[in-house]
Amino acid sequence: MEEGKKAGTVKTEKLEEQLKEWGVDIEKLKSRANKAKADVKTEIDREVTTLRARLNEAQKKLEELKTEGGAASSDMRKGVENAWAELKKGFDSARSKFK
Repeated sequence: MEEGKKAGTVKTEKLEEQLKEWGVDIEKLKSRANKAKADVKTEIDREVTTLRARLNEAQKKLEELKTEGGAASSDMRKGVENAWAELKKGFDSARSKFK
């Protein structure tokens, strides 16, 4: 059982690291928005707001998962996976739009 807990800890650490990276990406988008023309700035700002909300939701779900540890239900794990997938999709979209 200790082995499973250790594997879960490693996975949550990787997820936390990815969230930090995405947080940096959001700041880069905000910086780009500040330098952009008005119409592009509005679009980037809207994208940043959406990504920030998704990032916050993913962080919340991850914290819930960490709190529950090995006792986390499959529904909770699924919630984290869904939040993660939505956040990743949003970043992929933003990256392609604002290269």
